[in-house]
Amino acid sequence: MNILVINGHPDKESYCQAIFQTIVENIDSKRHELEMINLNEEEFDPVLRYGYRQRMEDDPFILRSQELIQWAEHFIFVYPIWWSSMPSLLKGWIDRVFTPGIAYSANNRGSFILNYLSGKQFKKLLKGKTASIYVTSMAPTWWYKVFSGPINIPDSYGISVLKNAVLNHCGIKTKRVSILGELGREVNTSSTRQKFLQKVAKEVRLLD
Repeated sequence: MNILVINGHPDKESYCQAIFQTIVENIDSKRHELEMINLNEEEFDPVLRYGYRQRMEDDPFILRSQELIQWAEHFIFVYPIWWSSMPSLLKGWIDRVFTPGIAYSANNRGSFILNYLSGKQFKKLLKGKTASIYVTSMAPTWWYKVFSGPINIPDSYGISVLKNAVLNHCGIKTKRVSILGELGREVNTSSTRQKFLQKVAKEVRLLD
């Protein structure tokens, strides 16, 4: 299986960096092809400056990223939840990379609602691919397990926006969401963080 791992944390010394490294080191290279995007090591403009009105100048990193999302069969996203969302660096990368014609296409004719209800509004160009999401948050883990599924409230959007809007919109099915909550709080000890890394390692070794 072709696996693409994306680290969306801008800090190279963050705990998300440790999660990212754990994933990379524990994926079975005999069974899978692995590519990595560590956004804190890349220099690119994360702002989609003209929306879709005008194409931005070609950026080798963005073009390579678009090749990789088409190549990948499974995505692994790693990021912290900040203000109920993902870091702007990751959001900007998604804006630049998951564009019409690459990740999805939209029908500009007729009624949006009627098209949507009949399944004719969007074409999912990454259909058949899957994803795993690994996030950290100061809120408790259970909070996101309760409120990032069918029931959404604003403080849970950090997962549901990626899972239900971006990935599902493009045809990518999320198979796993793993959360380490209460990061930065006293109850989240070094032992807690180490156990989570061990859990991550076990999960990615079992990818099939």
